[in-house]
Amino acid sequence: MSERVVESAHLLIAEDDGLLRVIYAEALVAAGHRVQLAEDGRAALEALDEGVFDLLVTDLVMPRMGGLELLDLAKGRDPDLGVIVLTSLNSAAPAVRALRAGAFHYLVKPLDPEALVLEVERCLEHRRVVRENRELRRHHHLLLAAQRLLSSKSLEDLGRVVVEVARSTLQADAVVFARGSRDALAVARAEAMSEDVAQALLALCLDAEHAGPGPFEVPSGHGGYGSALFFDARARTDGPPSARVLALRRTGRPAFPEAAAYDAAILGESLGLALENVQQLDTARVVADLDSLTGLWNARALENTLDREIAARTPGGAPFSVLFMDLDHFKRVNDAHGHLVGSAVLVEMARLLRRCLRVEDVLVRYGGDELVAVLLDADTAPAVAVAERIRATVEAHRFMSREGLELQLTLCCGVATWPVHAPTRLEVMNRADLAMYHGKKEHRNAVWVWDQLPAAR
Repeated sequence: MSERVVESAHLLIAEDDGLLRVIYAEALVAAGHRVQLAEDGRAALEALDEGVFDLLVTDLVMPRMGGLELLDLAKGRDPDLGVIVLTSLNSAAPAVRALRAGAFHYLVKPLDPEALVLEVERCLEHRRVVRENRELRRHHHLLLAAQRLLSSKSLEDLGRVVVEVARSTLQADAVVFARGSRDALAVARAEAMSEDVAQALLALCLDAEHAGPGPFEVPSGHGGYGSALFFDARARTDGPPSARVLALRRTGRPAFPEAAAYDAAILGESLGLALENVQQLDTARVVADLDSLTGLWNARALENTLDREIAARTPGGAPFSVLFMDLDHFKRVNDAHGHLVGSAVLVEMARLLRRCLRVEDVLVRYGGDELVAVLLDADTAPAVAVAERIRATVEAHRFMSREGLELQLTLCCGVATWPVHAPTRLEVMNRADLAMYHGKKEHRNAVWVWDQLPAAR
């Protein structure tokens, strides 16, 4: 046996025969172990309540409390305790019951002390291997949990995974995942709870006073939870936490062990990296949906917006309107002043149109000098009013005035409303486009609605 195993072994011997106690103790002390003696099961149980032992050697037949009862009570206090039973009975039935109850092995008296030493060493080695395997499984589970967190592609997905991972890894009954300020929180929960309890737990989650390296007792009035454990999401140790997780166990269950703080810290580091990844993905998605010249949304973003709005609106829900706009004779600007001036005009046009719309409306550079506005929750009449305001604003504006050019432009705008004029994305865009082209063919600098066109009648 290695020195580490010998030095770490603290043994308890429960034996009612005083001579045998001494013989066993001397042999085990000579082998390098620390030994405490008990004259019967009751005394051994008291010793287990007062100290921590690696292994119990117990006779099966003793006064006041026998070995089988002691075995059950000892295992209830410490499931990892190694136990060897000694028996002088002719029948093996009690020893078999002891093995089924969790004993490592049994030895029949009279017993050679060297045989006891050998069996103790085997039991301690087995206990060490079991613990190492359990630690390997725990670390493997932590690794899988970290991989799940890091594979999340969105904040919504990450919130769901955080709850599942914290619940399974920390054996929690409920999990609160909070991001942002007290007034704007993204929250995920592992079990149903009332809004009052949820708000109380959110306040607790954000209370830095309780945030520490280990578990703590939940104050009363928090939905029947008794033990809690924090961990912050940190990708870097010197940076502020970007989120906080509160894991909870219900009153009546064992409190979180101190060792759970290590697992929570690992989850916090993984969660911090996962949040950074999600934020970078979100930034990449936004950049992919932006027009590089004007900073407006692009055609891909327009299609996604229309699909999302149509899917979210039930039949009979609030309408929205599409304004399809095209600048009149914009080619003349490029021909007369060059494409750099033309690009600068488009940037100025984007700023001008943005001021004509609400914050919630979507403005898109569809391509070239074509622009599209999606007016959310707007029927045809208010959409026409906005279109007329845009047309008049553009007509009155002088572009590139700071550069001394004073360019005057006009545009045509076509209006179509979902679902009044069209039930699908393609149709509502196409009909707004056709209304715009009708204005170009007529006299330009105009606003036309789809149902005003001869083709719509």
